[in-house]
Amino acid sequence: MAPAANPSKVRARYAAKRDAIMAAATEVFKDRGVSGFTLAAVAKMMDLHPVSLTYYFKRKEDLAAAVLHDTIRRWDAMLDQAFQETEPAARLRRFVVAYFEVRRLIQLGEQPPLAPFSEIHLIEGDQHQPLMHSFRELYVRIGHFGKTDALPWMTRARRAALARLIVDQLGWADAWLALYEPGDYARVANRIADTLLKGLAGEGQAWPDLPLLALGSPVAQNDEVTRERFLIAATDLINREGYRGASVDKISAQLKVTKGSFYHHNTDKDELAAACFQRTFDLIDEARNRACEQPDGWRRIWLAVCSLIHHQASGEAGRMLRHHAMAAVPRPMRRRLRLRFQQIAHAFAGQISDGVADGSIRPVDALLTAQMLMVAFNSANSMDPVRHPGSTLRVMEDYARPVLMGVFSE
Repeated sequence: MAPAANPSKVRARYAAKRDAIMAAATEVFKDRGVSGFTLAAVAKMMDLHPVSLTYYFKRKEDLAAAVLHDTIRRWDAMLDQAFQETEPAARLRRFVVAYFEVRRLIQLGEQPPLAPFSEIHLIEGDQHQPLMHSFRELYVRIGHFGKTDALPWMTRARRAALARLIVDQLGWADAWLALYEPGDYARVANRIADTLLKGLAGEGQAWPDLPLLALGSPVAQNDEVTRERFLIAATDLINREGYRGASVDKISAQLKVTKGSFYHHNTDKDELAAACFQRTFDLIDEARNRACEQPDGWRRIWLAVCSLIHHQASGEAGRMLRHHAMAAVPRPMRRRLRLRFQQIAHAFAGQISDGVADGSIRPVDALLTAQMLMVAFNSANSMDPVRHPGSTLRVMEDYARPVLMGVFSE
């Protein structure tokens, strides 16, 4: 009779295999987004038959949720470190440092990758509610960085904006962190924390009293179906449902037109998505170029960033595509888009450097700060001012001012 298997060894093998599946699933998740995530794709990456994965995860939703729950757990562990500090600034700094230490260990192959949160809301079925509950709890904990009697102006809305900003800032690191050596990650972390805490304004610089720029072309007020309307509809759908989830049928349905009309105005979805990104780049360039008329670097950066924040938050003239839309686009297109985003970041970095030189912007790492500003206006659609009709005050006060003056600034 063959000897019985050692239960502890069996459990260890099971855990090791499960961890390997989750690591591969995270890479597929990052590459294809939720809509393109399948057990078959994970199995192919591991050179396994898809059926063998069902011993560990019955459905793709179970595997995707497990990956995201694990990433939330690891973020919670970083927050545990942060809350060993008592002061808000020290908590935030320690959290950012802890995050980039995890990224350093991932880069060295000593920890598995972190999953992106950008499409977490697209997980369906009975996994959706528990996952979203855990994610909301993570947001609340991050917002508690600023929950203290010493900062009475850190309202619930301010804390929610802080949590959104931090999650999106750290998530965008996927786009640029490879430009740095792992040994530099600690320096990167401290410079990002410094900009989050202190903002950009140089000594003596006040919040400018300037009218914001109206960006883009006015949206037609009639029922005519135009190329611009396809771009706006496709952008909204991709932001909401991901690149793969925004099908030709859904885009056509949103505009209440036939697929024939879609193909009359557009070559295919890939071409339309590329045009949506180009429209986004054009809006950013417009804001940056028009703001160049201001007399110093602080006012140029303020006007460009605040105008883009308002444009993205209001949605009145059609929002920009979110960064996470790149996750599932075809790889050749993704490489071109990432290059274009980095070119824009370098353009902003040049303007920030000019502001540091003229004294209107305090000394900061210009390139890292540029990356952070791009996230700030790109993520501003979560601050939809529909709750405050006819006013942009709350978007400016709860979101734009903390971005540019420091997240705990009064």
